[in-house]
Amino acid sequence: MAEEKRPSRQATTIHDISDDTLEVILLRVPSPVVLIRAAATCKLWRRVIGDAGFLRRFRRRNGPYVLGHHVYYSDYGGRTAFNPLPAAAAEIAIIGGISYRTSLDFPPSSSVLHDSCGGLLASSTIGSLEINVCCPWTLEQKLFVCPTTSACGAAGEFLCPTTVILGAFFLNDPDDTPNMSNFRILCVGLRECRHDGRKATVVQIQSFVYAATDNSCLQLGAMAVSDITQGGLFWRPSLELVGRAGGSICWCPERASNVVLHLDESSGEFSRFTLPGHARVRYNRMNLRVIGGDAGTVHLVRIAYDELEVLRYARGGSNGGECVVERRIRVPQMAIDEQNWGRWYYFSDTEDAAAPWRIIVLCDIVECDDEYVWMFSADEMNIELQRVQKSMCRLGGRAFPYELPWTICVCL
Repeated sequence: MAEEKRPSRQATTIHDISDDTLEVILLRVPSPVVLIRAAATCKLWRRVIGDAGFLRRFRRRNGPYVLGHHVYYSDYGGRTAFNPLPAAAAEIAIIGGISYRTSLDFPPSSSVLHDSCGGLLASSTIGSLEINVCCPWTLEQKLFVCPTTSACGAAGEFLCPTTVILGAFFLNDPDDTPNMSNFRILCVGLRECRHDGRKATVVQIQSFVYAATDNSCLQLGAMAVSDITQGGLFWRPSLELVGRAGGSICWCPERASNVVLHLDESSGEFSRFTLPGHARVRYNRMNLRVIGGDAGTVHLVRIAYDELEVLRYARGGSNGGECVVERRIRVPQMAIDEQNWGRWYYFSDTEDAAAPWRIIVLCDIVECDDEYVWMFSADEMNIELQRVQKSMCRLGGRAFPYELPWTICVCL
């Protein structure tokens, strides 16, 4: 009896793998850099990887891939520097060849860096209402003017109205990384009108939202702040940003003690609240920071002599909300065995402090030796003491994470 012939088996190829199975495999790729290699290897893989839904799921699973930080030094003429993060061994060849893609040589030199999101950076030109959003990876940039409405009354009643940009903040969902055609920016400006002597100077803070999809700009909110600010806005704004978290942005006025100006990102409306009483005359980024929050709460931390106070501001209520002290941490208690401790502590802007729920507290004057200082590192639950090099303690340098940009076509 003749043997029954079996149909010959065909070799399995990459094309026999379903898109769903391939996506499950690719979602477990360890980093976007390896994902770029995969997309460059096979057209089928590239089609799956380039899908917007896949990119969102990959980002949610693996988190953003931060190449480094753009650090803005306001005390040094607005100088900006890029500090790369160490790359994994398998990625050094790729990451090492993209230094030119992190350069900020093409925006105006007299720029103030305000925010970053994905591979985009937002800055403003000093002395103008111009906002610049750029992608260093592709050397693209988009300029638009932040409009202002008059807060000064009828024409002829005021002299020299001036406006200064306080901030430009990305509003895009973190899971949908923005690109140059779909970003949204929340712009905040301070408008000052100096009258001819018969009336007091009027100062108003205003918020606008700009959408790149239709190149539109809409005013959201405004509030008079003449009682807590002072003149001279063109050269030096009298409101200092103390942090952004959980849908809230906060500023401290130099003129008013214990007052914090609050902006709700979802509505663009301004409010103010008062910190719990303390003998300190005024607050700024060196002694007050926003470290977290959610839709109804803002968490702050302040330095009160040798104590860290964690504050909670509950938004809403009949009086607009209340700010209370949640807990106090006596800083020197952590270093009771150390010698030569000083008395002045301050918050420092470093790359580590750019992470949510994290602050860096430095002790001035007191040093271990010529190369090291003691540093307190605190987050929501813990506080620890570290001995770090002075080079890490760059006072005045705000750090903005710079991520490997999407979509995949930009990366190839």
